[in-house]
Amino acid sequence: MREITAVLLATCILWPMTSHAADRTDLTVADFVGAQQPSKLVQNSLFLPPANAQDAIMPFTGTITLSETVMATDPVKFKSNNILGKDPAIFPAAVLSFITHDGDLVPTTQDVLRYGSTPDGKSFWDIIVQAGKVWSEPGDDGWSRASFPFSLMHSIEGETHNGVAMFLYKDGQVSGLRFQIVTQTAPFYVEDYFTATGRADAVLKSDSIPNEAEVKATYAQSIADAENLSTWTDLEAKVGQKSIAVFDTDISAEKVVANGIGIDGTFYLKSCPTVAGELPYCDRQRFGVWSVTKSAGNAVAMLRLAEKFGPGVFDEKIVDYVTEAKDAPGWETTTFGDLLNMASGVGYGSAEEKPYKMGEPYPDAYYKWYEAPSAGEKVSALLEGAKPYPWGPGKVGRYRDEDMFLLGEAMTRYIAKKGEPYATIWDMVTEEVYKPIGIHYAPINKTMETDPTNDQPLMAYGYYPTISDLVKISKLYQNGGKFGDKQLLNAEIIAKSAPGETPVGLHTGKHQRPFYQNAFWRGQMDSQNGCSFYYPTMTGFGGILVPLFPSDVFAIRISKDWENDAGSNRMDSLEQVADNVSDLCR
Repeated sequence: MREITAVLLATCILWPMTSHAADRTDLTVADFVGAQQPSKLVQNSLFLPPANAQDAIMPFTGTITLSETVMATDPVKFKSNNILGKDPAIFPAAVLSFITHDGDLVPTTQDVLRYGSTPDGKSFWDIIVQAGKVWSEPGDDGWSRASFPFSLMHSIEGETHNGVAMFLYKDGQVSGLRFQIVTQTAPFYVEDYFTATGRADAVLKSDSIPNEAEVKATYAQSIADAENLSTWTDLEAKVGQKSIAVFDTDISAEKVVANGIGIDGTFYLKSCPTVAGELPYCDRQRFGVWSVTKSAGNAVAMLRLAEKFGPGVFDEKIVDYVTEAKDAPGWETTTFGDLLNMASGVGYGSAEEKPYKMGEPYPDAYYKWYEAPSAGEKVSALLEGAKPYPWGPGKVGRYRDEDMFLLGEAMTRYIAKKGEPYATIWDMVTEEVYKPIGIHYAPINKTMETDPTNDQPLMAYGYYPTISDLVKISKLYQNGGKFGDKQLLNAEIIAKSAPGETPVGLHTGKHQRPFYQNAFWRGQMDSQNGCSFYYPTMTGFGGILVPLFPSDVFAIRISKDWENDAGSNRMDSLEQVADNVSDLCR
């Protein structure tokens, strides 16, 4: 079995304590060391330290290897158990490495651990893990407990299926891994909304981690830099329950994954609901946010390049970097900025400019690009599949994931020509933007090259941020790209997309968000205080929304809406609450 390493991030700032003591009836020692498979979910709180928890008898350091496990799922049968030749009802045979730091179970990496996207095994799923806790309980016969949050995902997609897991350990032994999946963001190839539970056999392969000191140092810094999220109760005490009562009432409650609002520098997390209670470690869970990647990744990258090398990067021609495009019609004058505006001038859609229609069709050519594993194959597919529009680049918006991927590839080649030391543009964003603002782990889906060191970030989707990460990126935008005393992103270009009275960007044909510019959708709002303005929003498939209002107010809604209904795309309630809690006209 191939070697993989895994990593976790910390624990929920306010994890719910349970009242169970030594007389557990669920998740007992027998449930971990026996062979019986669970058939139903238990309350999420049982995966967290109870009120009578004690320190772990010893810390955990080492690598565990899991066996593939058929999960007990609801629904019992998926619409398909053969997705790209793999089965989504099987938990992956992952290899996970952890250390312990101040009672936290810390993975050695928070990057994507590939399994389902490789030829190995039968499971469809890759996995990302985050940090949890270690502790002991009376009556556990000398075992200590280790729990952690995780996300099942796949390297060509953009959603997560979020859950929590636990194993026991003592004297060089580990028990089986008990896990459950209790929520998700909007699925694509696996169409089912599902929950799952299971017990995977585990083997302790090593009891040491060579880079333990480095892992601890990075983790300690991430904890020090993490956002101190406040509760909804705190917000009610600050502004009154009536002011925020309608928050997120324009979306079905069962579709909400996580939500909250930022005011005056503080983010208030409302809830992370699941069918088994609040999602454990919610503030440290990683969520698949689909096309929020475009504004949190591609736009950040372009604005960093503009700050470092000058705004002229927006006018760089694609064919000067992705030279393969020289032989494809329609790309001669397309610029980096055109791609960020979704205005490449090529596509699959109607050649009629009006009525404006931002949405592109998704023919076979799109799926050929979507499934292409390597960067070279993706570039070839997107150049072959699209035809020039009569209006050319920069004039009409047509939504194309392919163009955002192409922009990422072009930026990687651009920084190579500039002599930058980074393998990809994502590495530059991570080192020069994310880490300075306190984001120390930034997993993203990448292409699958023969040499994994050449894997390229997808950029169009596939970023897996935490709530804290989204808060930090939102604050950076609202602060004009400046963090502390350092200007990280180009302030002049950010200012053109900031909330304002003037509509800017290309027409989308959509009522809620009628304009698009620099990877942000732009909607219009009339404040109760008498002003009217347009504001930018990061958006992702399935109703994932991060609107950036005036007066440093922003909201986060992570939802799961494969059907893409009107409610999940509306922001009336977010606008109303933002207007209630702050003077957006100042």
